[in-house]
Amino acid sequence: LAVVPDDAEAAWAVAVLGGDCLPEAPAAGRIAPFVRLTDFLPPASRERLMRDVLAARERFAPARIRGVNARMIRNREVRDALVLDEPTTRDVGSWFVPKLRAVLPEVLWRLRMEDLDPGRIETTVAVHLNGGFLPAHRDDSALGNARDRIVSYACYFHRAPRPFAGGDLLLHDAVRGEGDAFSRVEPLPGSIVFFPSGCLHEVTPVACGAGFGDGRFTVYGWISPRARRRTGA
Repeated sequence: LAVVPDDAEAAWAVAVLGGDCLPEAPAAGRIAPFVRLTDFLPPASRERLMRDVLAARERFAPARIRGVNARMIRNREVRDALVLDEPTTRDVGSWFVPKLRAVLPEVLWRLRMEDLDPGRIETTVAVHLNGGFLPAHRDDSALGNARDRIVSYACYFHRAPRPFAGGDLLLHDAVRGEGDAFSRVEPLPGSIVFFPSGCLHEVTPVACGAGFGDGRFTVYGWISPRARRRTGA
């Protein structure tokens, strides 16, 4: 960028990796935009989450995906993870979502979404145990509430020292033509990453011991804009 200041692709890459507000998107391919905050959850909050999820072990169930006619089905060949039941997740969300809203102005500015008025924030607590993974997909499907998702997020917490390997988040670039370039985001404890829900992304397989507490734990979800009120005569 210093050599060719008007190189739009270089300016975009420097802004993404440097944490600045994004410039105008280049006409050609570009790296997937994301914002990572490395100190979102302090140690005390992570310890609280670990105590809560370990105590709620029996309330985790295999993750489901949408199947034929929008039915929710279970398929470990497509996705292998356990998710916490909704009542317990709401308890987590009662203190997690306010923390999320507090950082959203900065995050949305860096993603050039500062005009977005955040409305619904969906929250899920999940764990990937040994062999767990998530294949490449987008979060803004045309089914149900998913069509309104604008921003996705994932916040990481686990035991220290880290009891697992793998579990990286891969954000695939929006590249025209051939190639499979991506950004690899390591699941650092206490960190959170935000990215547009339309970005293709995946989670690499996890390798860990057989204990439930040895897994890769995540609070993840999606942000949708506030619905506009309809007016008329």
